[in-house]
Amino acid sequence: MTVAPPLSLVAWLDSVVAAHGRRVALADDGVNVTYDEMWATAGGVANYLRTDLDAELGARIAIIGTNQAAYIEAFLGILRGGLVAVPLNPMLDTRSLRAQLEALDASILILGEVDDDVREGLCGVLPIVELPRLLADSEAHFGKLPLPRPASPACIIPTSGSTGLPKGALHTQSGLLHCALQIGGALPLGPSDRNVSFLPFFAAIPEQVLPTLCAGGAVEVIARFDVERIAAACARATCFDAVPTIMSRLINEAPLESLRQLNWVYFASEPMPPALLARWHEELPGVETHQFYGMTELVPATVASHRILLTDRTTVGVPFPTTRVTRDPESGELFTRSPAQMSGYFNNAAATRAALTPEGAIRTGDVGEFDELGRLHLTSRLKDLIITGGLNVAPSEIEAVACHHPSIGVAAVVGIPDERWGETPIVVGVARDGATVSAADLLAHCRQSLKGFKRPSGAAIVDVLPSTGIGKVAKQLLRDQIVKGEIDLVRAG
Repeated sequence: MTVAPPLSLVAWLDSVVAAHGRRVALADDGVNVTYDEMWATAGGVANYLRTDLDAELGARIAIIGTNQAAYIEAFLGILRGGLVAVPLNPMLDTRSLRAQLEALDASILILGEVDDDVREGLCGVLPIVELPRLLADSEAHFGKLPLPRPASPACIIPTSGSTGLPKGALHTQSGLLHCALQIGGALPLGPSDRNVSFLPFFAAIPEQVLPTLCAGGAVEVIARFDVERIAAACARATCFDAVPTIMSRLINEAPLESLRQLNWVYFASEPMPPALLARWHEELPGVETHQFYGMTELVPATVASHRILLTDRTTVGVPFPTTRVTRDPESGELFTRSPAQMSGYFNNAAATRAALTPEGAIRTGDVGEFDELGRLHLTSRLKDLIITGGLNVAPSEIEAVACHHPSIGVAAVVGIPDERWGETPIVVGVARDGATVSAADLLAHCRQSLKGFKRPSGAAIVDVLPSTGIGKVAKQLLRDQIVKGEIDLVRAG
């Protein structure tokens, strides 16, 4: 007799719990939660939401809070109940949160650890249940739960919203499972792994938490980015997920002997400066590095293994086996299609049509090209391209040059209005820990290394670059700060 594999995320996790029930699933501030305990709590949450709070099948349940084991249990409970999880960024202002709750038609709001002004600002918007109270009240709720169907909606993840109200990317049970299995299969992730999780859960659950749990590993929860806590966790962990900006901070601020305890790390979300990756390889030779490329609408599109990155630090790798990546011959834009992609934007058919090609592939907005080995190299974003004097300049090219300066840890390039050229590139850098560098030095370094039209016309040194909730550089905010004169520039000439 053959056994059909589970095709929904909940069904897969149900099988993992059956096989690894007594193993640690979550570790939070010294408290371990086994798979059996996590799944029982999630089941209680599911029954409580459906029975006591009258949440109908498919209802959107918003959850806002910092990283906690309880957050994961509530998230999984929403999915076990056939409901739709809507994780929102707790660092947003209450006006933005209210707008997202309304746009995504949430019926219940679960509040974890949030600032008092957020809690007060959301009162009266819709029924609120505090996370500790939710878990306490759900303890006595038991009962068999039907497994959600593979095509059932499971999660709505808001896009970054850099150009207006975020759209909600709707992912199904099977889509989330495919995403988790793709990442888990491409990375050296297994039951013996302990994954330090400090990226905020509102964004990182699909790329870190779910792949780890689907592989039978353990998630060590860190409430927020804290160098000391992360360094301590690395001593008992095997891996973590990060973004390049945060990796720069860790290699500058964390004790290297702590980072050397890891077996491997993986990263995504923004371009990795080759100089930063080279530094990781030189100073942490025993720690493998893996990169994947994707987006909110399709989390994993390509992957670059440690073996690939050792020989080519400029690639984001090759497409996953079930993912197709094509390139528009005119614009160079990349199109991706995969079973892990969103089913569409929630209640936004027009935006969904605009985001898809006629064949159903997602328009990424990224420009790239494949080399002779089939490896993908990103060159720019269509929206980020700087057009100066009618010529296209990719910010990533200037950023790579800036990061080759021995005293620069991380850099970002944005275009600002210019009367003569229409737009002109500006480079903003952060000095490496213990190093001293001036804006004039950075500007001279970049202008010496680049061709005329690619040379930045101004530079600045700041203590820290503005960032989004997951640590990516917030380029729109950086651009606004420069235009408003909030950042002191040194200009060429």
